[in-house]
Amino acid sequence: MYWVIGAVAAVGVVAWLSSEEQSACASYHASSRRLSKETAQRQRQIAERRANYEKNQDFYTHIELHYASHLTANALYEELKHHKNIVAMFSDKKNAFGRCIGKLKKQRDAATGAQKQQIRQELQQMRDQFNEAKAQLIMLAEEKEHKLTEIRQINQATREYKLYIRDYCGTKGRDWYERGVERARLRAA
Repeated sequence: MYWVIGAVAAVGVVAWLSSEEQSACASYHASSRRLSKETAQRQRQIAERRANYEKNQDFYTHIELHYASHLTANALYEELKHHKNIVAMFSDKKNAFGRCIGKLKKQRDAATGAQKQQIRQELQQMRDQFNEAKAQLIMLAEEKEHKLTEIRQINQATREYKLYIRDYCGTKGRDWYERGVERARLRAA
């Protein structure tokens, strides 16, 4: 009797998490693809501007590119936060499967005959789902490393733009840079 309740509870947990997981993953992947395209576009713009810096010493153009780079970095940080939520969801799912496997093992040890065989089948299904969640976590860890690399690259490009504006955009550029340093100092205080 108890093994039936455990199996029904396990199936209920799987169904509930699966719907939430699918929705969250679909939203995450759509947002991630959009942001990747936007990031690549901005990086191409930055590379083009840098390659043609002699033609493009216009202060306002560089300010806009710096700002766009800054916005991209902020969007990547937000995406990383969303990524952490997805990781937490899969981690919770994996832990729930682990707990369910433990309960099924106890039921299997107490069962006999046909019940024992049915519990073994359910146990195998739970192990498969556990391994699937584990594989998803590994994939998400790789995605996180990729996102962190992108963030580092964007932050470096933003820093280079900031220094470029200071060094090559005359008095306006130096004044703009100093105001930014002052704002940062006030935020830190």
